Amino acid sequence: MPVGESDKGFGADKGLFYYGVQSNFTLINWWHDPLEEEPFKHSGSLNTFLLRPNIIYGISNKFNLMISSTFGIRKMNWKQPNSSIHHRSELSSSNFHNAKGSILGDSKIILRYLAKNTGLGNGLRVYTGAGITIPSSNQLTSDPFFLNGDKVKEHRHFSLSNGTFNYNIEAQVYFKRSINPTFFGGFVLYEKPFSESKYGYLPPANLNIALSMLYKRFDNIDSSLGYGLNFLHTGQGYWNNIPAPNTKSLSVSPSISYLFGTRFGAIALNIQKPIFINGSFASNEGDMNQKSNAWQFTISLRGIPLNN
Repeated sequence: MPVGESDKGFGADKGLFYYGVQSNFTLINWWHDPLEEEPFKHSGSLNTFLLRPNIIYGISNKFNLMISSTFGIRKMNWKQPNSSIHHRSELSSSNFHNAKGSILGDSKIILRYLAKNTGLGNGLRVYTGAGITIPSSNQLTSDPFFLNGDKVKEHRHFSLSNGTFNYNIEAQVYFKRSINPTFFGGFVLYEKPFSESKYGYLPPANLNIALSMLYKRFDNIDSSLGYGLNFLHTGQGYWNNIPAPNTKSLSVSPSISYLFGTRFGAIALNIQKPIFINGSFASNEGDMNQKSNAWQFTISLRGIPLNN
């Protein structure tokens, strides 16, 4: 499972189902400078738990269908004694003035073409794919930056979905062999919205590049150590055709994984450390002195194939 991704690095033969589950826990500690109307330091944490079940079905020996969904909770912990109209302790599952709450996030449907697939054996794997992202109702319903000059009121900055239908284009290249590293390669994923949400938000396009390799330990639980490097670039987002702050960013995330086999399938434990090269995460107020520190923990399960 490259970089903790339970749906990548393999192809399903005709008539076979694979199932997978990823659970992600992301911790972000943040702070930013005082604001004009709130002249005190702003700081807190934004913690996210996501559960992403998926299935992969072999339509034929050349085409696979991948379907996934997302369930989760984002929690803001406000760490200051002063009250703020910008931040408070709250959950993404609750409604707010400019947010619809839910535990359901985006879903994806991807059709993959297995240009080269060696199955369980050694050799090259080359896959391409395209599909769509289907948004959930858990989204912001108005601009949290008040870019059009309206009076700033109580608002929320985060949700589980951007509220847009997106197209996805991906490519995967991996190689498996009998000596260490036994499995190595990477994937590229590009995602861009078709149009803005019904509330006027146009999220940025995302380019995700991930590289990884596995070193087998050749023990009785078929365990491996994995090392990965993930590059994520986000472009400019807009609220009502006005550029939104903090959407453009470039981050790199080194990671380490431990994989082992069970009777249910393969399990991967993964730790990533996102490092922002440019920009920052998109839940702060705007272009000001600010900082964030993030960690991500992932547990992934890829189930054994099931006959149709």
